[in-house]
Amino acid sequence: MSSHSRVHYMDNLRAFAMLLGIFFHAALAYSPMLNQIWPTSDPQNSAIVDVLAFFSHTFRMPLFFIIAGFFAALLLNKQGLGAMIKNRLLRVTLPFVIFLPLVMISFALIFTWAISAIDSKSPMLGMIAMMSQIPDAPSPPATTTHLWFLYNLTFFYGLTIIMVKCMRFNWMRYVVKSPKLFLLLGPVLLIPAVTSQHAPLPAPEQFMPQLWSFGFYGLFYLFGYGLYKHEQFLDTLKPYTWLMLITAILAYAAFHSTLGGEVSMQQVMENASQSPKLSWRQVGIAALQAYTGVNMCLFLLVTGKTIFSQQNVAMRAIANSSYWIYIVHLPVLWVIQFALLDVQLPLLLEFLISSLGTLAIGYLSYLVLIKHTPIGWLLNGKKTKEILPSVSAVTTK
Repeated sequence: MSSHSRVHYMDNLRAFAMLLGIFFHAALAYSPMLNQIWPTSDPQNSAIVDVLAFFSHTFRMPLFFIIAGFFAALLLNKQGLGAMIKNRLLRVTLPFVIFLPLVMISFALIFTWAISAIDSKSPMLGMIAMMSQIPDAPSPPATTTHLWFLYNLTFFYGLTIIMVKCMRFNWMRYVVKSPKLFLLLGPVLLIPAVTSQHAPLPAPEQFMPQLWSFGFYGLFYLFGYGLYKHEQFLDTLKPYTWLMLITAILAYAAFHSTLGGEVSMQQVMENASQSPKLSWRQVGIAALQAYTGVNMCLFLLVTGKTIFSQQNVAMRAIANSSYWIYIVHLPVLWVIQFALLDVQLPLLLEFLISSLGTLAIGYLSYLVLIKHTPIGWLLNGKKTKEILPSVSAVTTK
């Protein structure tokens, strides 16, 4: 790989994951499980939505963190530790600091509008409207919203610096020697972290660092970091491509069968206040999630390296704009879906309007308002012959 080459399959997988994130959040409005707690939940819902949405939930963010780790190692090896630190502060930490307050303000404005303008309120919106009438009602807890991945990545990059300075052990060389053993035992490393959380895994949105996410997403990031110098490992996994996919599907089918029905706000509050009780059942549920996530990530990486290694104009356009699209997608999506609550359309049509409409607005705003402005340079860097565009772009949820 030359110093001027792009890692096309990683760029394209990042674009794929970006698109999947928009569709995932759009689908939650039609989830029977989240009907009581998702702000834009629609009276129409379908069990199929839960099956597909939570399947993507098992591997979407893990794949992001693998790609983030890969590009962190690429940047470190191409430009050195100092350049990596500067780049990550500019591309990850600074956007988090800038855009989190703006996102939270947009949420406040959107909910204020929806409370007064929407007649057919969702259960959650109705509860928020009721609470807004109580003068001494407690304020909602501050969170990192859907930008939590930037917050986590900031810590992961800091730990990378420590690892580079203090650890000389090349652990990845032992992993690549035995792909069968890795497929069998690799997911086991994730089980302790997943066991500590209720299923399906929540987003670690709190400002207090969630250590379980270090033991889960951090391990995916670490794998991606090690993968940079051992890309041939994906080639050794190629004979197991379909085995990985089948294993992921079977593990997920077993996991989904353990999920309960509709989640209430009381359950959410109870789950947030206490970890699940340790039991063999809880360990088993954690194992099923771990094996689903690992096998799907590896399947996508192997498949992506095989069929997405060539430059694609459409995918590159999405990859270049994906950081901005992800930052703005949830406020845009909620405006559309709140408006759709007062409109009676078929579920599939509403889903397509909200998801594709969000994608279109995000992409057009990028082209018109962001791409050639300081914001675009902040998010993606100025294009030069020396800097890989894929390095300066951050992987997103």
